[in-house]
Amino acid sequence: MEDVEINVYPNINRIVKICKAKFRIIDLKLNQYVRVAVYLFNENDTFIEATQFLIEGKEYDDWLDDEYLIKLIKKKIQDNIK
Repeated sequence: MEDVEINVYPNINRIVKICKAKFRIIDLKLNQYVRVAVYLFNENDTFIEATQFLIEGKEYDDWLDDEYLIKLIKKKIQDNIK
């Protein structure tokens, strides 16, 4: 069966508590950018959502250690996941 998309009516609104994120570098071009896949989980360790962030320019240039990348991804999650 191919992918099937359906409309849900009435629309479902839900509040999801994000408690944990895992990430993995999926693409890296030395001295240019890194693309990171981020996986979000709730308090029961159930997968909720996946997203990607592209880190380039000044953010990439400032990346000297793992701790910087972890802090940057946490900030991007807070700024971009609503």
